[in-house]
Amino acid sequence: RLFWPPQDFTVLLLLTMNDGGGQNSRAGQACTIQSSNNAAKALSHLETSSFEDLASAMCKRLTADRETAARQIQEVQTAQRNLEEKQRFLDETEKRIFEIDDGADEIVELNVGGQLMSTRRSVLCSAECSLLAGMFSGKFDKNHKRDKDNRIFIDVDPPLFAKLLSHLRLRQIASPDCPAPLPHVPDDMRPEYEMVVKFFGLETFMYGDAGASSNIFQRIAELTNVPQAKLQSHDVLRLMLSSTGGVPATHHEEVLGAHGFHERSLENSYGALPNIITIRFQQHRIRVEAMELRAKTSDIVAHMSHQWEFRHGSETIKMSFNFSPVQRHTGRLETPRLGPAFVNEVAWKFPKDFCLEHIVLHGRVLVEARN
Repeated sequence: RLFWPPQDFTVLLLLTMNDGGGQNSRAGQACTIQSSNNAAKALSHLETSSFEDLASAMCKRLTADRETAARQIQEVQTAQRNLEEKQRFLDETEKRIFEIDDGADEIVELNVGGQLMSTRRSVLCSAECSLLAGMFSGKFDKNHKRDKDNRIFIDVDPPLFAKLLSHLRLRQIASPDCPAPLPHVPDDMRPEYEMVVKFFGLETFMYGDAGASSNIFQRIAELTNVPQAKLQSHDVLRLMLSSTGGVPATHHEEVLGAHGFHERSLENSYGALPNIITIRFQQHRIRVEAMELRAKTSDIVAHMSHQWEFRHGSETIKMSFNFSPVQRHTGRLETPRLGPAFVNEVAWKFPKDFCLEHIVLHGRVLVEARN
């Protein structure tokens, strides 16, 4: 039985339950609402109340709850409107910061680390929402440091900034059929170059349009119009082994083809430990997101390491897979711990032997300018 008292009295909920053995048991739960009356008086009131009284009390409670809910909804809606107004203000502020003032075609004279450079303001502002675009939007010209000839001074190594500026210029005339290649950066300059790219907020602008994730070797074959199994023969990449056995070196590149080897494998010289497979990309930079390896069934037990290190540019992660005669293909192995940088070299370091029929890399590809 459920007794619903008027407001400010004790609610007594009596539940009659079957205990499973044919006997009825009674459980009671009391919820106390602040009241100056004692429990006995409340029970007496319940017993003498009519159904009309109880229904009236229930309606009053429901009405009060509706009013409370309506107030809470109104408060939430007000808070939401305030947030939307603040967001509009932030968006307008950001737009004003990055919006180029009159004079997009104005020639900007720069002193970059002591070397004079000049370009149009629109080129410097082409990477929208980047720090570089904000710096040269025209809103902060008075705050720039300048040399004695009133040129804007940028304290960055000239060769590094020159490569960025060249890429920004190429992006002005690029098209989907002819995208702007990434600057060619020597390995000894690469760390400093990446720091400058990150400082000016150009990572997304330069690396974010690499297209959808796909089979890297297949994508490179499409971009170069070269058979996927002959990428090394056409100087698109170099595949190098620290020691070699199995198929002749002239056929090593076939492990990267659409289907890899069949009953043959890319192998080290058994007994030479550790063993490294290195792939250097000659015309592209890649960002690996996953890989697949397939081992040779007949040699898998004796000559396939279950653990390896994968080097992606300057980063290295540890990976593993329990190869067996019935499980010789890893399937897709993600590499989530790698950073967002695009690199031109990857490598596998196996502590023992390896015998691979197929290597697949999944990720994104960017065309790199050549010397």
